[in-house]
Amino acid sequence: MLKQQLAALQREIEELANEPDDALEHYTLPRPPPPKGLYWRLRWLAARTLRLLERLRLKPYHPWPPALRHAPGRIGAKPLLIWALGADRETLRKACTAFAKHPIADYAPVLVTDVADFAFYSRLGWLIEFVPEISGVGESYARRKTRFLARLYRGAAVLPLAAGLDIETHQDEIRSWVLRRA
Repeated sequence: MLKQQLAALQREIEELANEPDDALEHYTLPRPPPPKGLYWRLRWLAARTLRLLERLRLKPYHPWPPALRHAPGRIGAKPLLIWALGADRETLRKACTAFAKHPIADYAPVLVTDVADFAFYSRLGWLIEFVPEISGVGESYARRKTRFLARLYRGAAVLPLAAGLDIETHQDEIRSWVLRRA
């Protein structure tokens, strides 16, 4: 049952990441001209060379850092998304407390939620991706933000909030799922 939930959520996140976002294509910027001055041209050239080496996979790519500076032991940690959209406050608190009691080494939890409980979140020491429901014309803001987060954390391990409620009984299964995604 838990394996099916994990696999279904992972597929859903991958589908979100692969959806095109037409609204963002309007904002592509033209390539700026090389800067003036020898120092600035050398810096510009060095930055372009590093990006080329990353694209050719000759230099490791360093993704968005999920760990907070003030959280101890998190330098170089990989993101572990905890998908908690649509949960109520008490269930969210219970699951997050369980996740905090059973951390997975070398992973920094990133909570994706639509519940505004920031005093509780600040005590966790996790990165919080808040997805509010904002009304307006056109596509829902929450839908666009979840698509953006799916792209930002593409390839990261994702756990549903329900996994935190069952972490006591399924701890080994959850840990092996996360490590397999690495």
